[in-house]
Amino acid sequence: MYGITPTPMEIPKDRLPQPTARKSSRHWLMTLMILSNLLHCAVYLFLAMVPWSDPDSDLAAILIAHPTVVFGVLPKIIQPSMDSMAMTGVTIHHVLAGLPVIFLLLAIYFGVAAWKLFAMDPWWYFIIRWSMMCNSGYIVVKYLIAISGEFLVSAAPRMISNQTMVYLIPVIGWNLLVFCYFAMLPEVAKAYDSPG
Repeated sequence: MYGITPTPMEIPKDRLPQPTARKSSRHWLMTLMILSNLLHCAVYLFLAMVPWSDPDSDLAAILIAHPTVVFGVLPKIIQPSMDSMAMTGVTIHHVLAGLPVIFLLLAIYFGVAAWKLFAMDPWWYFIIRWSMMCNSGYIVVKYLIAISGEFLVSAAPRMISNQTMVYLIPVIGWNLLVFCYFAMLPEVAKAYDSPG
């Protein structure tokens, strides 16, 4: 019997190791950030496709009738002020001509940010992380200063209405969550140690 190898036994199927599903290293808050960026991208893409210069478009007419809503979705740094427009004699129709390009660029920005966060690209994550963290921190500080000035100076008349306050609370909460998540949670760094 020396030198003869026995026929290998067939392993029963119930004894074979089961393949385990690969657990995603993406934190659930990161998924929320990706969905938020996709939502921004969809809104800006929709607004970029609005026929602003078409006088027969009902959608464009409704949006033009509410310029605070249209300008309110723009980032504050490029948001035109209605007061400064009135002082310089610029009408809303002058501003509307450039809106499709601005909305398209913002849609591309948020779309690329969502794609790179989803792809877990470490190099892009570093850039996106710091830009989102700085932007969210700026929004939180700005609104907290405005609200604290509202309540600390009791002699002055209230400048922020109750409706605006109800709007500001979730905005501050969301931006505070974004800032704290990108600044402090260690799971973010672990998820982006290596690509893929």
